Amino acid sequence: MLINQIKQTDLETIHEKTLYLLEHMGVDFEHPELLELYRKQGIRTEGNRVYFDRKTVERALSTVPPSFVLKTPFEELKIGEGGQAISSASGARKILRDNQVYDPTPEDYVNIRKLDASSSMINLSSSPLTYIPAFPKERAEVIKGALTLKYSTHPVIMSCFGKTDAEETIQLARDFYDTDEGYYTIGVGNVISPMRYAKDDIEGQLAYTKRNLPVVIACCAIPGMTSPVTLGGTIVQNNAEVLAGVIMTQLVNPGAPVVYGNTTYVSNMRKAMPVSWGCEEALFIQYAKAMADYYHVPCRTGGSLSMGKELDYQNGAETAMSLMTSLDVKADFIFHSFGEMDGLNVFSFEKYVLDEQIMEARKSVERIDIFSEEDMDLETIQEVGPGGNYLAEEETILRYRTEIYYPELYSLENYAEWERSGRVSVEQKAKERVEKRLKEYTAPEYTEKQRTVLKKALEGFDL
Repeated sequence: MLINQIKQTDLETIHEKTLYLLEHMGVDFEHPELLELYRKQGIRTEGNRVYFDRKTVERALSTVPPSFVLKTPFEELKIGEGGQAISSASGARKILRDNQVYDPTPEDYVNIRKLDASSSMINLSSSPLTYIPAFPKERAEVIKGALTLKYSTHPVIMSCFGKTDAEETIQLARDFYDTDEGYYTIGVGNVISPMRYAKDDIEGQLAYTKRNLPVVIACCAIPGMTSPVTLGGTIVQNNAEVLAGVIMTQLVNPGAPVVYGNTTYVSNMRKAMPVSWGCEEALFIQYAKAMADYYHVPCRTGGSLSMGKELDYQNGAETAMSLMTSLDVKADFIFHSFGEMDGLNVFSFEKYVLDEQIMEARKSVERIDIFSEEDMDLETIQEVGPGGNYLAEEETILRYRTEIYYPELYSLENYAEWERSGRVSVEQKAKERVEKRLKEYTAPEYTEKQRTVLKKALEGFDL
């Protein structure tokens, strides 16, 4: 199903079924202070279970801003109403190198940051990025946040893994940017399917909301395991889960920016495990964006999602399906855009630049008007006439480098020419591109005060 085939009546049905679930089944919020706030506002609770009626839902949705602008001393990024955030990896536990997986090192973390900084597509850096065993657990999120600030001037996603990590990384961004005004960082949080908000997750999310900073609320259900096996049932449950989080932010701080998120996978029921790819996942992305638009809320979807274990046909096909769907629906925030595989568990430097080319190719044809008089070029068509060719035409010579996208990492020559050129694989080209990007990287120049903030956060790690 394509996004333009989704009926308004379908969205209204999803909304009505969601309202029924929120009012009659409820959502668990494992947070005493939040439960007390709900009760003071006249919302029914039973233990941790909270029941939102239609009036409460409508009141909360009426205060959500349809867009917001992340603003730092270096860059600005609008999210929603035409503004699109593109962020790369988050959460990988292994690095793929020469077809073997390894624990990520601090140097790997820095190198991914350098790729983000030099990317023509990335405009939002994700500090959660990868798990680094060498970083002490109690300081890991602050260290990663500081390294993200050190190597890239893009706005930054800070930690949302509980109250302490969220508050410390928000404070780091505040100190580094020397501001406490506006929206200078963002968090990405989750709901636990089915229909449960755990205490640590709530505290991480509210660390942003209470400071009037934007936060993403995303579900991550697995059909047949943590949501109904039916696609329609999963879509309705997902909507109820995310909407409950959106409501939470608005009841705590009306008007605080929030993003409607969805990273629901499909499932391999033969193994009882999640599978991050597929035609069903593409459907979930489409309905997530449609429902976010229905509520006039910015939407976050997944990016280069694949279960592939190597840089092979499966990996490329799954990645293209997921990434292209997010681009086609014009998601306001695309997360996990480049480099991840094996269900987000593994990161590949080579896949990063290959994924990047998928997005570059797609965006290269997003011009507003290809049917201007100049672009249609009827004069040249008439001059060449039937049976002619355009190779030597002035317009061809002037525009051939820019008019048609050329993916430098893909093999576009014929087989004989490819063989004469040394049979260089796409993977080898990608590896060379990564090495070139890292070699040419130039570090940002910061003030003495900014360097002092980073040095304190990175104490013991000279990176």
